[in-house]
Amino acid sequence: MEFEHKVYELNYSKIKTYKECPLLYKYKYVEGKREGLVPASSLGVSIHRTLEEYHKYSNDPSEILNYFNNCWLGAGYTSAGEQMEYYLKGKKMLEAYAEKEYERKTSVDSTEREFIFEHGIWTIRGKIDRTDLWPDGSWEVIDYKTGSELDENFDVTQSLQMGIYSVGARRAWNMKKGKASIYNVALGIVYSADFDLFNEDEILKTFVETGKKIEASFFPANTNHCQHCLFNNRCPSSSVKEAA
Repeated sequence: MEFEHKVYELNYSKIKTYKECPLLYKYKYVEGKREGLVPASSLGVSIHRTLEEYHKYSNDPSEILNYFNNCWLGAGYTSAGEQMEYYLKGKKMLEAYAEKEYERKTSVDSTEREFIFEHGIWTIRGKIDRTDLWPDGSWEVIDYKTGSELDENFDVTQSLQMGIYSVGARRAWNMKKGKASIYNVALGIVYSADFDLFNEDEILKTFVETGKKIEASFFPANTNHCQHCLFNNRCPSSSVKEAA
């Protein structure tokens, strides 16, 4: 497929997918193939929906589980037992989240807010789960995670996602003072770094260099991630197709 010469639009999901496997990028963003839901991703959707609705309409932490029940997504599970197992995982996460809500010192300014800015010929977009305002007038942009893969020593300044969110907040929303945070809902841990600690030049360079490869329709397979790829039983380049 040939890309038209125009202002190209990039976001973190596209960059992440391409860096993981350019062929996966082609399947998802050029051919429009869908990955489908599995239990972990389905729970993630339910948690994200719950927190979006809760912060948009309520200030009462005791109501979080009501929102969870209303926002629960039953797709992606192989049995009622498996669905109940993940429902209880989510319930436990949100109960712990609710306890921390009683101590929160910020005001929630927005949920699922989109930023957009131009960088050369590139249009860069992003949607941030939550944006908070602190009493001192500083900002915090927050992304929720529902997996437990991050440990206590995680360095958020190495996160390309939070890096581009910090750049977007400053460029699109003029938020000069603030921090970017990953809220690991599964572990109840928040990883934060001030906007100034992210290397804006390197972040944008990564986006542009990756965007140029996409523009050139360069989509080789990277088989290092086949084991966890949801296309691994459909992709002719898969290294684990027979075992999938």
